[in-house]
Amino acid sequence: MALGYHINPDEGLITVHGGGDVVLQELARLGASLLEDPRYDPELPQLLDFRGLRQPKDAPQADEREIEALKDFVRETYRERVKANVAVVIDEHLEDQHCADIYLLTCALREAELFADYDQALKWLIREAFVPGPTPTEPAATSAEQQDTGADQAHGAPE
Repeated sequence: MALGYHINPDEGLITVHGGGDVVLQELARLGASLLEDPRYDPELPQLLDFRGLRQPKDAPQADEREIEALKDFVRETYRERVKANVAVVIDEHLEDQHCADIYLLTCALREAELFADYDQALKWLIREAFVPGPTPTEPAATSAEQQDTGADQAHGAPE
C-alpha cells in the first residue's frame, strides 16, 4: 500500500492512508493533491491512517530542508485549509524520530489528536465531529446540576 485518500461526503469523512515505503516529499504531494481535489471540503473530519508508514531502506535519509518543507506545508498550507477535526494514527514500528515529527505536525493542526490505536482514533473522531455539544442557548449542566437532576428521585431518596 502506498499513499492515497478517499473523500466521502455521504458519510462525512475524509480518509487518508499511507503505508509501506514513503519518502517525505510524497506526504506533502499527497496533502497538496487532497487540498486541490474539487470534492475537498474543509469542514469534513479527517482520519489519517499512517500505520505501516516507513522510510525506504534504499532512500537517502531525509535532509533538514525536506523535513522543514513538510513542516511548513502542514503549518502554513494544510492547517489553513482544514476546519474540522483530524485524527492521526501511527504504529509502534515507526522510528522514534518520525514519531516525534508526526507528533509535532499533529500539534500544529487546530483540532488534531495523535493515536497509536485505530479504533480509539475513530471513536474520538466520531465523538468530536458527530456528537453535538450544547447549543449556545442551552448551556451545559455543571456537575452539581447533573447530580441534582432527578438522580435522587430515581433512587427514592427523600427531597
